[in-house]
Amino acid sequence: MTSKPSRRNLLPRTGYAVLVALLVASLAPRAGAADKKKHQAGAPPVDISKLVWPGPPDVARIRYEATITGEDDVNPTTTKKKSTWMDKLAGVSMPQEEGKPRLQKPYGVAVDSKGRIYVADGGSGRVFVFDLEKKKVAIRGANQLSSPAGLAIDDTDRLFVADSAQHAIFIFREDGSLEGAFGEGWLHRPAGIALDNENRFLYVCDSAENHVVVFDADTMKYLRVVGAPSNENAVPGTFGNPTNAAVDSEGNLYVSDTFNARIQVFDAGGQFIRMWGKRGSNPGNFMRPKGIAVDGDDHIYVVDSEFNNVQIFDNEGRILMFFGDRGETPGKFMLATGIGIDKGGHVIVTEQWTGRAQIFRYVSEAEAKPEYEKQGKARDVKPQ
Repeated sequence: MTSKPSRRNLLPRTGYAVLVALLVASLAPRAGAADKKKHQAGAPPVDISKLVWPGPPDVARIRYEATITGEDDVNPTTTKKKSTWMDKLAGVSMPQEEGKPRLQKPYGVAVDSKGRIYVADGGSGRVFVFDLEKKKVAIRGANQLSSPAGLAIDDTDRLFVADSAQHAIFIFREDGSLEGAFGEGWLHRPAGIALDNENRFLYVCDSAENHVVVFDADTMKYLRVVGAPSNENAVPGTFGNPTNAAVDSEGNLYVSDTFNARIQVFDAGGQFIRMWGKRGSNPGNFMRPKGIAVDGDDHIYVVDSEFNNVQIFDNEGRILMFFGDRGETPGKFMLATGIGIDKGGHVIVTEQWTGRAQIFRYVSEAEAKPEYEKQGKARDVKPQ
């Protein structure tokens, strides 16, 4: 398949070199833990209204929006009932977490047609459904799942969940009821998954078998595998712990080849197209690439759980920009892992150490164009 021509960079050329330099700095060795903690303790509160990437005077392309950890963040109006000394004396124990569920070890992310955010929580063995508009939280798979990892939602809002412990993919209807499960015998340790709604393929990264299993998304029948285990040479088309996958508008498959510290790209027929990245701290390289997603302009987002940032590439693998850093304040990450992007440009990134999901918004090419033109005209005006 002929690959799609690459899109225009997220950044104008004048700002690109600056951000590459910042990216190098962000990937450099970190200060000691004690120094980092001391610095954070004395840091002023973050003004989230100004939390954008890149920062002024460049045109912002990523904006921070919110953080969710559980029901308290979605519906904070409900008051918690605390244990009194009389309760303790009587031996009454309050429900864990005051009865309000929260994320423990989130991984995969998906968003349905109604904008509801689904987060796979391996720590609690269930999938959280955050409806931010209605300020409600629902649960999927509390009695069926053991270790949910990857998530995908089809164009009818059916939810596909990869369960690493049960070696299977579970399907839930929109109302939350279980439709069925499949993959037993074909899957060893399923991790990230991706749906090609056009070609009706479900891709499942099997991190134990070091290949990607392809199923028919309608009949759930096994079709084929993509890739094979890497040897010491790690030739193209082979994997060392493939963890996550994404599909672009042309039906090309992108796979995070975690132990080989690279991204590999295949066409819809499973043929290798290209790859990029290697282990290192230079721009565009990785230490532990995990979550991967594609936005509406076919830019590729890769979460690196070692660098705790998200690098953004064009579809040819050229680095465009990044956002994030190590830390617990908004816009920073602690063991960043999963990522999902909805049709509205919302970018959701999960963190396993802090048990939270942060929501950002991508400013599209069309939205950014007027600001680029405005800045271009301003640069053309000569001082009087």
